[in-house]
Amino acid sequence: MSYLRFQHVFVGLLGLSALSAFVIPPKYTIKVEPQIQGLFAPIARPAGLVADWLHNRVSPPALKDQRKNEDIREENYRLRAQVASLSTQLEELRQRVAERAQLGDVGRLCTLVKVVGGDPGSRDSISLAASTLEGIQNEQYVLCQSGLVGQVERAGLAGAQVRLITDASFRIRGSFAHFARDAKGNPQLELLGTPIVLVQGLGQGKMAVRSLTYDEAHQKLHEGDSIVLMDKDCPSALQGWPLGMIERIGHRRDSHAFADILLEPTTTLPRLREVMVMTRER
Repeated sequence: MSYLRFQHVFVGLLGLSALSAFVIPPKYTIKVEPQIQGLFAPIARPAGLVADWLHNRVSPPALKDQRKNEDIREENYRLRAQVASLSTQLEELRQRVAERAQLGDVGRLCTLVKVVGGDPGSRDSISLAASTLEGIQNEQYVLCQSGLVGQVERAGLAGAQVRLITDASFRIRGSFAHFARDAKGNPQLELLGTPIVLVQGLGQGKMAVRSLTYDEAHQKLHEGDSIVLMDKDCPSALQGWPLGMIERIGHRRDSHAFADILLEPTTTLPRLREVMVMTRER
């Protein structure tokens, strides 16, 4: 009796297979195909694993690479070196993107330029690997992530020279301020109530303000306070950009009633590897 039942089931499955293959349209049979395959999965998966194991034991795959072990090791060393180099380049690109993002809206007005080196003479300046063909022009302002770097002094077809804000011939107006944190923890600029002053470069990486009285400077300013750009002759997008920090407050030698406020940039400008040249104002 059981033999007849199994035979009936077998004949029924064959008939269903014939109908699925030749009669029932594929658009209907394809919908139930995954479910049927799932029913046989408990048997098919172990059988497939056993078949693969037997095949690998009886007839292991032939190696197509007939090179010597020394050649393979040498290629691996070269590939490792290339991966290390590409990883370093990728990290540098990520840093560039992050620095440009921190520039905010000003970053969209700037062109990224590599720094060739500093001035071997007595000037505070740097040379750029950029030319007038790339939109670099005289008197364009140069920035970095931490503030104003200087101004393009000479631009040509072979390169450009930047006069740093610490150069003895550089002059710009600014106002003293400090950066506080708001309720959300974001930095917020707060002016310290002093008048707009003339910031002059001294050379050798220093700047000075010498137009405030000593009493006013002593009451309102402290070492570590910032000075930011406040100059109507500069683009509006640069107003409020950092120029430097107070290093020391003392008396002027030629006029004891006035203060000699020594400033330094927030970064070592001659050591910059890249800068942003403001090639567009809007």
